[in-house]
Amino acid sequence: MRITGRRLGMLPVLVLPAVLLPATTVPATAEPDEPGSIVVEDGVTQPVFSYDDAIREVVRVQSPVISQDSGEPDLIYVDIIRPAASDGDLKVPTIIHTSPYFMGWQDFSNNRHGEIKPPPGAPLDFFPRFYDNYFVPRGYAVALVDLTGSRASTGCADVGGPAETEGLAAVVEWLAGEGHAVDLDGDEVTADWANGLSGMIGKSWDGTVPNAVAARGTEGLATIVPLVALSDWHTDFWANGARHGGTPTLWHDRHSDNPAMATECDTVRAELAAGQEDPDPGTDFWRQRTFVPDADKVEASVFVVSAMNDYTVPPVNFGRWWEALGDADVPRKLWLSQTAHEEPFDFRRTEWVSTLHRWFDHWLQGVDNGIMDEPMVEIERAPGEWTAHDDWPSGATAPVWLGTPRDAGDPRLGTLRTDPRDAVRDRTATFTETRRSVSQLAAAPTTVDPRRLVFQSPVLSEPVRISGSADVTVDARFAGPNATLTVLLVDYGEAERLQHATDGGLANLPTRTCFGAGNAADTGCYADVGLRTHIAPFEVVTRGWSYPAFQTGVDALEPGTDYRLTIDLQHHDYVYEAGHRIGVVIAGAETGLVSNRHPTTGNPIEIDLLGSRVELPVVGGPSALRAAFE
Repeated sequence: MRITGRRLGMLPVLVLPAVLLPATTVPATAEPDEPGSIVVEDGVTQPVFSYDDAIREVVRVQSPVISQDSGEPDLIYVDIIRPAASDGDLKVPTIIHTSPYFMGWQDFSNNRHGEIKPPPGAPLDFFPRFYDNYFVPRGYAVALVDLTGSRASTGCADVGGPAETEGLAAVVEWLAGEGHAVDLDGDEVTADWANGLSGMIGKSWDGTVPNAVAARGTEGLATIVPLVALSDWHTDFWANGARHGGTPTLWHDRHSDNPAMATECDTVRAELAAGQEDPDPGTDFWRQRTFVPDADKVEASVFVVSAMNDYTVPPVNFGRWWEALGDADVPRKLWLSQTAHEEPFDFRRTEWVSTLHRWFDHWLQGVDNGIMDEPMVEIERAPGEWTAHDDWPSGATAPVWLGTPRDAGDPRLGTLRTDPRDAVRDRTATFTETRRSVSQLAAAPTTVDPRRLVFQSPVLSEPVRISGSADVTVDARFAGPNATLTVLLVDYGEAERLQHATDGGLANLPTRTCFGAGNAADTGCYADVGLRTHIAPFEVVTRGWSYPAFQTGVDALEPGTDYRLTIDLQHHDYVYEAGHRIGVVIAGAETGLVSNRHPTTGNPIEIDLLGSRVELPVVGGPSALRAAFE
């Protein structure tokens, strides 16, 4: 890849065709009754600018990256809508949403409402999402940016690489008065209507790019709002040497709406094909695609929204990113939901629109509305029930040891105990590695199954909250030269739970709600969304995986040799209620997440229980856990 000049989400959801309407150019003249500045009442901007008369335009911003084999600089295609008054005295900030999905190039979209852009080539009458309907009348511009190599942007999709990052950074910098852009006629244009501040927002891949652009310290980027987004692309493919997830080469090839992808991107395609196959997170390929180490370069505020049961974007992405931002003293806010790969417009809509409005007003319009004085963190405890916290994570390490019960009347197959000196019946436990689904691995914990090990706490006498990241250390012996391990942290106890494994835990309803202004071309109306719940006897709280040969640094495991493995589990925040049990399951490869490239060996795996333990991030630490075990 060549870089000239200065420095140099995604994910499966069904896409439905949007209704395409003829594009027209709206007069670029402010109505006489439109003010020359924003109007603020009750701490928020008011909808005083005309949506129908807003200016709609297209620019193509030149990137400093040359990613195509032809040697031509990448050109980033941007659809913009802004108040007509911004052609006068009004200077407006810009809300940026970038995506590779605007043309519906996959069999899915990154939003459940199936909105895509009309074909390129003229200013848009229809802008996907509600941002234009809601924020333009309140004095904002909204820019929808085709990700590098998708729809009308040239260049090659390098899946988290410099072509994506620098292309979007160039758009932010152009809005701040730097760089070069042209209109559809090829005439140079400047953003003289902009106040120089931008905020980026998006879900999944669309939210990952804002993390990347912020991590380079981009001038003019005032805030980002990453929704269930990656902070480290490596974690989307590998965990302790175990492969899961998709392939960037596949995503690259399916940009079928951009013909140049098939003819101009051989170099990038080869880089992706080679780089993705290395499980080592320290390679140049993966280091280029992790933003956590550069959190200290972030100058923007960050509002992280993530889903604790999302394994399209593993929760470690919000956990590590949030902690790194805290270490760098970045102004921040966090929402954690119990959904899978979903965004707050669909699981907490009214609160979300109000909070996002105040967030953008504060960081982009300079409105002193007190949002940064409110609790920093909100967490969904039960379906639709949220609690506020001053910070996150809140747990302190509390170790529990694996064992087997001494009492013949104990229904548990394996035990969790807070005192390693407590006697156990057996020093070792053995299972046979097979590939099974996560529900099969966790169900019926008192039923003997030679394909897994299950360890349970006593019935809890009081609630236990875990907050942060847990890990499991095991001393293991393998009968064969390779194996794959899955570790589950489980809540055993019947409760009403969000059914996040089914459509993310949500369901579209027949009713619709409108946000902001609208017209026949773009109504701003969306299907209401409800929660899917069910009564279930257990919940898989979090999980982790390992390919032991990689973790121990050997080409092949030596049968009969002792290996100590520490397997980190995904970040979470969860309350085990009194009367429930904490459970740990150890088994072979998990169907659905761990790639078939890790074959089932059918070999026995022996765990030495004497030194094997779990370290839980318990609020209140070891003393709180001991009290709940009594």
